[in-house]
Amino acid sequence: MEQSSPLRLLRLIAAGALALHAALAMAQATVEVIPLHYRSSAEIIPILQPLLPRDGSISGFQNQLIIRTTPANLAEIRRVLAGIDVAPRRLLITVRQDADADARSRAAEISGSVPLGERATITLPGAAASPDTVPDKNGLRITTTDSRAAETDRDTQSVQVLEGYSAFIRVGQSIPVPQRTVVQGVIGGQVVDRVMDSVEYRDVTTGFYAVPRLNGERVVLEINPQRNTPNPQAPGSVNIQQAATTVSGKLGEWLEIGGLRQDRAEQQSVLLGRTTGAQADRRSIWIRVEELR
Repeated sequence: MEQSSPLRLLRLIAAGALALHAALAMAQATVEVIPLHYRSSAEIIPILQPLLPRDGSISGFQNQLIIRTTPANLAEIRRVLAGIDVAPRRLLITVRQDADADARSRAAEISGSVPLGERATITLPGAAASPDTVPDKNGLRITTTDSRAAETDRDTQSVQVLEGYSAFIRVGQSIPVPQRTVVQGVIGGQVVDRVMDSVEYRDVTTGFYAVPRLNGERVVLEINPQRNTPNPQAPGSVNIQQAATTVSGKLGEWLEIGGLRQDRAEQQSVLLGRTTGAQADRRSIWIRVEELR
């Protein structure tokens, strides 16, 4: 205990000296009003707050910073602020949403007439002869038909935005969707169903929401694209394509942020014939961020 008491006393003296030095330094503190040129005080204050001494303070008023600190700390804050309060870079965000459909079918059947003896003949009905018809020695015909349909649909949208700020763009249309409602009522003591027809409008839109942040020549992008299209095979329904992600890449390069592929094959056998088909549906979403100078 006799050896620890002097050590404790030295620590108290050192702590008091440091506190006195800080108090003397803050006694010389000045209040400085610094105008901001490109950034808001709400953006700047969280960055500069950790740089202040314990008794320093910082607040914002309109496009100005009000700082109370020591002269040495104020010089450091000015150096940091010079690298932060700069003009945000102008960017062009382009989103491309592709949809490719490919359908193939093949049909084969047998037709013709086959004699059975001198007085009997069996006739197999079928399609008329075509360049793909192959006759055999018995007079039968094997007919094959091939068909293919390909469809490509591409939507491209662009919007300008400043780095660090959000961008949103959406275009489309409202399509009428017939609605039929059955309402029950009582007429003359009997329950009667009454059909009521109406029309509702459904928005079918394509667009995206994005927030880009730059680090030199690389961009980190929060992106949420969506693409809705009417379904021609089911009137009143809508095909929906949507993604939400955060990606990183170089300025000016295309980035694939999502994709979908659906394949379906079917086969149907009929009397004296067979039909096969295959369908492929491919969807992809690409994005590019460019700097506008």
